[in-house]
Amino acid sequence: MLRKIDIQDVIEIFLRYTIHEIKEEKEVPNINFHFQKDGYLLFFKMLNTWKDNTNHNYYDDIVFLMQHSKDDCITLNIHNSMQFFNYLKDIINETIRVSYQYGDNVNPYVTATYLLRRIWLRLGINDIENMQEFLAKQLSFIQNRTFDTLDDKRVNTFKDYDVLMRTKVNDLWDETTRRMVFTLQKDNDIYELPHILYDIDGNTTCYIYGVQSSQNEKSKKIVRALYTLNKGILNPCVHPSKVCALLLFMAELEKVNINKIIVPSMQVLSYHYHELLSIEAKKNYQEILEEYALNPDDSYLKNRCEYIKNWYLHVYEKEDKISYLKTEELLYLVYRLLEHKDNMEITNEINLQGDSLNIKIKKY
Repeated sequence: MLRKIDIQDVIEIFLRYTIHEIKEEKEVPNINFHFQKDGYLLFFKMLNTWKDNTNHNYYDDIVFLMQHSKDDCITLNIHNSMQFFNYLKDIINETIRVSYQYGDNVNPYVTATYLLRRIWLRLGINDIENMQEFLAKQLSFIQNRTFDTLDDKRVNTFKDYDVLMRTKVNDLWDETTRRMVFTLQKDNDIYELPHILYDIDGNTTCYIYGVQSSQNEKSKKIVRALYTLNKGILNPCVHPSKVCALLLFMAELEKVNINKIIVPSMQVLSYHYHELLSIEAKKNYQEILEEYALNPDDSYLKNRCEYIKNWYLHVYEKEDKISYLKTEELLYLVYRLLEHKDNMEITNEINLQGDSLNIKIKKY
């Protein structure tokens, strides 16, 4: 039987772990949660539920929250606390359900702990002022099953290659719930295209948060075929593999009559998050190097050292590059699409009407 998290669990994890971990800034940037009177009444009501089951002092957690609700950082105003925690409960349980659907038998309590720590990384500029709308949108994302598929599915062709599609569920720290993975294949030639990080809401609007390069091996023959997409383009700017992935994704959206696309241009916590990752990766790498130097014959330490080294090389001082990939390059990719698809148009002016680029696919 699929286990669920209840609202008491959510509030307990939030007070016992989330607030302290966010305020420590070891993994995620500091943010304030400013509750109204109803929030603190709810917390104190919960004390009567917990006091017989644990020796942990939740009263101290409530005091800690109150003392740190006005730190010098982004503030989230919670106007309806019960609604706030109910949304979080539903998001957690839907996440557990989708993970189970994809074969990952997750621990509900651990999933809740990770999600309550990291979901705030998805905040955009406009989300900060409306937590109810932000959480409602996140719930609609995880509930949407439009492209869910557990196996590769042949959906298209590119040149003389078959296009296989598969949807994957992202880790909880990713910008989106899901990613779309297209693979070009013919006989022994295989190329996994960059992944589309996307979500779809209940109003069938698609949000694209990134196009992330695949680490799998590349076929040189298919690479040459992909570069034909640059023919006639004066300033390509972006790799044709990413253009190809987006073109294929647009085709899938059109098949299910999704014609509104939003590309967020700024996630407010993203840059500082990667700064924190860089600091933590450096510290962990230095620690494991020192430990391994003292025990050079330990095979476990050797493998662990290699793993941490690879992560260190992946994130250390990469915040500027990652920021570029999530902003300028993503916008360049959108503008490239307009050169390939004459039925697409941008319906707003970036940075003037909001924090996103809005796109419409016209029907003929």
